[in-house]
Amino acid sequence: MARQGRVLSSSLVSRLRSLLANLVLVLFSLVVCAAIAEIAARVYAGSLARPDPAAAAAARPISRFHPTLGWDKPPGGEARIRRAEFDIQILINSRGLRGPDYDYDKPAGTRRVLILGDSFAEGYYVDEPDTARAVLESRLNAGPCRGWQVVNGGTIAYSTDQEYLFFREEGWRYRPDLVTLLFYHNDLLYNASARGPGGEAKPLFGVDDGRLIARHATLVPDPEGAPNRQNPGRAPLQPWRGSIALRLLSNRTVNSSPRLHEGLAALGLVQPVSSDPPREFWPYGPGRGREVGEMWTITAALFAALKRDVEAHGARLSVLYVPARFEVNPTVWQTTRERYKLGRRWDPYVVYDRLKKELDAIGVPLLDPRDALSRTEASGPPAYYTRDVHWNAVGNRIAGELLQRHVEADPLCRPPASP
Repeated sequence: MARQGRVLSSSLVSRLRSLLANLVLVLFSLVVCAAIAEIAARVYAGSLARPDPAAAAAARPISRFHPTLGWDKPPGGEARIRRAEFDIQILINSRGLRGPDYDYDKPAGTRRVLILGDSFAEGYYVDEPDTARAVLESRLNAGPCRGWQVVNGGTIAYSTDQEYLFFREEGWRYRPDLVTLLFYHNDLLYNASARGPGGEAKPLFGVDDGRLIARHATLVPDPEGAPNRQNPGRAPLQPWRGSIALRLLSNRTVNSSPRLHEGLAALGLVQPVSSDPPREFWPYGPGRGREVGEMWTITAALFAALKRDVEAHGARLSVLYVPARFEVNPTVWQTTRERYKLGRRWDPYVVYDRLKKELDAIGVPLLDPRDALSRTEASGPPAYYTRDVHWNAVGNRIAGELLQRHVEADPLCRPPASP
């Protein structure tokens, strides 16, 4: 019996040793895998942040301070914009715009469309031939209504007030026949703010007894908030708990899988984030009635003033609505609701509906690309980048085609009546 007990004891010790060895091997493998993942993450992050020496040498500023507009684009600017989902070259023409270098005076027999807007209009996230401007111009001149030039007056981070001032100072000089403004939901917030998305100083208007009034003094340079698009690379990623791999994981899950992010945050693997909706989302939800009401009051007055100025220069104004991706993709809307814990009273369609009401009241047509964007988002290829909020080339094509149909339906394109 004693001998049998010693055999069993020896067998148990052998099994425990084997189990311990396997456990050590597993832990060692996990450490090695984690180290490899961290090395790979740091190499990847370094490649994103590292500027291209040739591009850096060729780069010229593509954004500068402007005393009225807050910022604009200097003539002759050039830079390479590198992001996770795109890598493009920006060229600014001699007039400080992206696109062809058109003179102010139109050639005989030529008609013009002037596009106003922010980054969606400027299209800094796609190559120039893929912008809505280029798509519209090429399709018009390949169709039955030829002889068009399309001028891109869009500038990154502009809101409706800056677009209005740009038309008054510069846009009218191109003698446009048609003016189309691209409106994105965050224009509401920044129309009621003296600071732009990056904290830069910008113009601000108010409304007094129904009249649009300027509330801003002359703007002064603000280096702390100046738009920075000169760096061909990207700002280096900041580690989370000393790890770039965990930072990449955190950035990946925070919007794409909010529930997973919450679980990983509880384990300390990703950075916890606030579930408070950003201010630019306020117009979609309940509450904040005073702030949202002021946004709409200023925005409506800006459109009315812009319409008067456009028509005073012999042109006609229209607005193209730029929906956020969650407005045309139910999956993205559901993820957004989870990310910010939005209740049932949040409505992804309310901004468009209110904008249409305001524009109908002053007789400005509103172009709606939501159905076309919804179809391509549902069946592919998608119209938006996955991480960046902007349209890709597909989204720009859809916008350009919608604008084409709008222009070709204009009386300018109708054949003259028979004698």
